[in-house]
Amino acid sequence: MKKIFLSLLVLATVILASCSKNTETLLLLGNVITMDPATPTAEAVFVEDGIIKYVGTADEARKMCDDKTVVKDYGTACIYPGFMEAHTHGILAADRFQQADLTETTYRDDAVMDDYVAAMKQYMDEHPGLPLYKGAGWTIKDKEPTAAMLDAICPDVPMLLNTEDGHSMWVNTAAMKKYGIDAEAVKKYGKDCVRVDANGNPTGYLSENPCIELIAKISMTKDECKKGLLLWQDKAFSYGFTAVAEAGLGLACPEAAEAYQELCDEGLWKLRTYAVVVVDESVPDAKLDSALNHVLEMHNKHNSEYFKVTGTKVFMDGVIEAHTGWMDEEYSDEPGYFGLKRCPESSRVAKIVGFNNKNGMNVHFHSIGDAATRTVVEGIAQAVAETGVKDGRNAVAHLQVVKPELLRKFADYNIIPVVAPLWVGKFPIEYDITRSYIGERAETQYPIKSFYDAGCKVNFHSDFPVSSSMSVPQSIYMATTRTNPSLGAKGIHNPAECITRQQALEAITTNVAYHCHEENRQGSITVGKIANFAVFDTDFLKANLDQVWDAKIKATYIDGKLAYGK
Repeated sequence: MKKIFLSLLVLATVILASCSKNTETLLLLGNVITMDPATPTAEAVFVEDGIIKYVGTADEARKMCDDKTVVKDYGTACIYPGFMEAHTHGILAADRFQQADLTETTYRDDAVMDDYVAAMKQYMDEHPGLPLYKGAGWTIKDKEPTAAMLDAICPDVPMLLNTEDGHSMWVNTAAMKKYGIDAEAVKKYGKDCVRVDANGNPTGYLSENPCIELIAKISMTKDECKKGLLLWQDKAFSYGFTAVAEAGLGLACPEAAEAYQELCDEGLWKLRTYAVVVVDESVPDAKLDSALNHVLEMHNKHNSEYFKVTGTKVFMDGVIEAHTGWMDEEYSDEPGYFGLKRCPESSRVAKIVGFNNKNGMNVHFHSIGDAATRTVVEGIAQAVAETGVKDGRNAVAHLQVVKPELLRKFADYNIIPVVAPLWVGKFPIEYDITRSYIGERAETQYPIKSFYDAGCKVNFHSDFPVSSSMSVPQSIYMATTRTNPSLGAKGIHNPAECITRQQALEAITTNVAYHCHEENRQGSITVGKIANFAVFDTDFLKANLDQVWDAKIKATYIDGKLAYGK
């Protein structure tokens, strides 16, 4: 009798435990494009507690459901793995969401610099009494900017306007006085970074380091950063992204890591974020050691599910349109000038890479010109020889001009090329400026196929908010055509670098997961992986290209839960 009683007690305990288990299940039906070579397509995905449990036929998936299963039937729409961005600036996006947006003027073909002034005047009228005015998104139009142009509308309050690419700034006289943009600044940074007039006085047009320092001086508070980050998260979800690389922790808010972490702790942050910390590449060795150790401390401290510090960010040069990309051959418009060498020694690159890779981190390089990229590759090769670490998965972003002989070395040293398909067309003004600076080299800009052919795991990026969009369908369209509908055939740029649609999808799913050391958890719709999905109304592999460009997102899921759409 006692044995029977004990058996019943055990059975009752099991039943109670089963009843108290709060299992959440989800069934998605549609055209499932898995990015898993073993099962490229399916009809259904079944999810349990945020993990993919089944991928296959709709009939079999329905057998797994109970009366509490959430069922979403998307019909002929396509279910993709949650898309992953390899280089964005969430902190800068958070800041820009809270200032004047000048990109609408930038994308007007007939716009001139005075139109930016008018846009800022309107912003001032709508936001009277601010202690300083910030804006972003401009680019050079009919002439170079000057402080006097802004003084006409804002003579007494500092005004600071970032370019679309984030590498230059346009400031008024009040800002120059407040933040020390004077003759000493010209001596400190040089005339390539602080433009001067015929008398040697700063004009109000800045590039590179003085801009970075000014951004820090006018940075957001932690609370402002948190507010902006939540807006950024919503934006990413609205594009179908479920994970991103934060390519500049330390820019625009010194407490950015704490802002991210607090949002995680509060349960508000679900956009998986892999962040690299900006390190000043020009500091003396002793300070560099201290800076790298600080990155390691942050790496050990911030290692949660939704926010991880993964390594170090290094700027190798500037950007060609600001006359600061570092080239192997001199600029066409200025004999003897090769651009801005922000980190000119491969030995320093090797030191930074060696430290990071030995400590389980990686390095994310900003590199535009061919000389900058050559120096990165040489440094990584030296680091591998010295440390023996061959799987660092260090990344080089932007890669505007690349010598062909470097392509195989990217593959040999497992360097991740992070490229921007949204930038590949021959855009008016931008392309003309670049060609005036580097001549025929402009024709070979932004290789993508060459990296694939060399055996690299290519990643895509938008550099949002540097690009005003981070559109998945537009990235696929431009990667496969090297133009966009507004440019048409005349805008096709370097067509030999067109890639396939399958390759384009890999560059925003499986390849980025590999870069983030997340290939066993994300990047494809595979049993056992995290249930992150993006649902679009279009099959990116089969629809005609006009349909791809115009594709609309229907939903984004994070951990099996709806984060955007319906």
